[in-house]
Amino acid sequence: MIPFREFLVGVRPAVNRRIAETVGGEADIDPGVLPLLLGGKRMRAGLLLYIYAGLAPEASLTRQALDLACAVELAHAASLILDDMLDGDTIRRGAPSLHLTRGQGRAILDAIGVLALPYALAAPYGAGYVTMLASAQRRMARGVAWEMLGGPTLPPAELYDTIVARKTGCLFSLAAAWGAMAAGKENAVVAAFGEFGLAAGKAMQVADDIADLGAPGGTRRRPGSETLLLRCVPGKNGTRQALGRILEREVSGAAARIANAGRRRVPPEAWEPFGQAVRDIVGLTMAGEVPAG
Repeated sequence: MIPFREFLVGVRPAVNRRIAETVGGEADIDPGVLPLLLGGKRMRAGLLLYIYAGLAPEASLTRQALDLACAVELAHAASLILDDMLDGDTIRRGAPSLHLTRGQGRAILDAIGVLALPYALAAPYGAGYVTMLASAQRRMARGVAWEMLGGPTLPPAELYDTIVARKTGCLFSLAAAWGAMAAGKENAVVAAFGEFGLAAGKAMQVADDIADLGAPGGTRRRPGSETLLLRCVPGKNGTRQALGRILEREVSGAAARIANAGRRRVPPEAWEPFGQAVRDIVGLTMAGEVPAG
């Protein structure tokens, strides 16, 4: 398998074209929302398609796999519109946030319209996909609510893990599980990749929070999960090293889940590339970059 970064460069144009087809047809999406929908790194879609390619190496890219990848990206895009309003973020994907340019009421309606698109893409492939998508979105909403309003009474490390598993991890988990499903794998393999995707998403969120902590200034008005992450670090000495250990633990946890998946008939030659894909996701997140291509 080629490295994930290289793979992502290759598949991003196909993902963007399919999203453009979806929102440019009879989807009734306001043209003012299109720049948001057609931007982004596409890491969730990339992970889904990377897993599909790794588990079905002889198969060509199917319309089903591509549609599911686009569904995950559109679900993510809808959440970004709402996240920016809740967080007070002013920039998204290099442009002013929608609630600033279009007003909060219109941005809410935009988010509802975009939220319908992933269901339209997933529904032709069976009710199971729709059910999984709905479950992931419920968990995302619960995670963000706990982040904003306070969650269960837990030690900081456990609360942080609980929140990021929901607000970020569950959509990565959905992408990874769908990649295995599109490749025709049995339930045990699908479940193992769902666990892998969850760990990959948590690693991505830890990396994003560390990057936010290191960024000068910032536009967010409300403290988010990065503030809770700091509470997981005892004392004030060695903060950078402690955060690095937390991040490495999540990355290693994802790799361990791939080894577990390997015992469920995943080709051994795919173990290392999948594990490295998580490191690539972390690297891209901390760099804040969209790979060229």
